[in-house]
Amino acid sequence: MAAFNPNALKSVSAVADLGATGKRTARDVVLEGIKQQLKLLADPKVEGRRWFRSGVSDTAFSIRYGNTALKLRGQETQLAVETKSFSDALNYFSDEIAKGKFDDQLAELEKARATRTDKMRETRAAKKGQKTS
Repeated sequence: MAAFNPNALKSVSAVADLGATGKRTARDVVLEGIKQQLKLLADPKVEGRRWFRSGVSDTAFSIRYGNTALKLRGQETQLAVETKSFSDALNYFSDEIAKGKFDDQLAELEKARATRTDKMRETRAAKKGQKTS
């Protein structure tokens, strides 16, 4: 067996058919989250964080990006619907998000997430610098 040549390694961004994949938008993340909630609804035994809770006849829900609930109607971040219509409600919001109706909120939340990430990187770098001194 021949030894591996490390010169064969290259950046993913340098490979045309791989470059754009891997970077999910905030919209992609929320749409995937809605799909996950529909799976959790279909099988209550499945483990996972639920964005909904059901009562006798209605289900309360929110739609989240990270730990932040989106404003679904006005300033409301949580709505309720008859339980039998819950999956239809999630599909409705999925369509609205896919059409870009929530892009302003998602852009704001993504900006806040990027700011937090940058701050955490700076904090870690500062702590790492203190340990080596």
